[in-house]
Amino acid sequence: MSLQENLQKALIGTSGTFGVAVKHLETGEQAQINGHDLFQTASACKIAILAALFNEVEKGHLRLEARLQIKPDDPVPGSGVLQKFDSGLEVSVKDLATMMIIVSDNLATDKILELVGKDKVNHFTKALNLQNTHLEHSIWELLSLYAGISPKPKNKETYKMLDEAVEAPIKRMNSEIFDMGLPNNVSTPVEMNALLERIANKTIISAEACEQMIDILKSQQFGHRIPYLLPDEAITATKTGTIGSVVNDAGIVYMANDKGRFVISIFSRDNSSHIEAEQTIAQLTKVSYDWFTECSQGQTP
Repeated sequence: MSLQENLQKALIGTSGTFGVAVKHLETGEQAQINGHDLFQTASACKIAILAALFNEVEKGHLRLEARLQIKPDDPVPGSGVLQKFDSGLEVSVKDLATMMIIVSDNLATDKILELVGKDKVNHFTKALNLQNTHLEHSIWELLSLYAGISPKPKNKETYKMLDEAVEAPIKRMNSEIFDMGLPNNVSTPVEMNALLERIANKTIISAEACEQMIDILKSQQFGHRIPYLLPDEAITATKTGTIGSVVNDAGIVYMANDKGRFVISIFSRDNSSHIEAEQTIAQLTKVSYDWFTECSQGQTP
């Protein structure tokens, strides 16, 4: 069986629709399933935001050491911790970027977007020839649309309303954020892998900037998807994404015993449960890891 066939086998019986792209960076061996299909990125869009931020820093337009104050109207519901802190806290741009990735902090993400701007994120991805990778909504806007609420200016009252709506145990399947025919926060597994490959190979900006991005991605605190079934010796640099029935993860895997690195992007939608989707992502990654460590020399798994 080929790597492609092994990946397809791992998807048998799953309730969701999955898009998978995996590529070994040293050998170039790769496989994909629905690799060019559009998917809602959810918080996996934060990889592109991170890269665009470091591009602006590289150009001298922003400074990582600059400090921003968390204001009373800054909190964004959902993942992260900064919205729980008292206002007035001053946080460096680099710390915001770190929080955006390692705990998927939504407040930190939108603070960075205020600095960089969605247009510059999109200009940056298009310059990389990622024609199907697009950022239409801030996290505040994305959550509002998911909840069926027209995005409103941030304040304590609108935060409370949105927080309650997002936390309600309802999977809103008909939200416009899942309509791939509309401008949305989208990418494809193949394009996300291309972005990760350039970060991993330190060719996207400068080597120093890439090293800093990789260090942040390696500090990811959510280890229940790509890393979950991998050996302890493996090192991962990843970013998850979740909203409604969308469950994603994408990143770089550094294999043990000098077996090299691979990038893997797994997007999904219409999952019956988050647990099932997370287990599927973990299994797809393990299949890839096992193939590249044991089977890529022509052996059959």
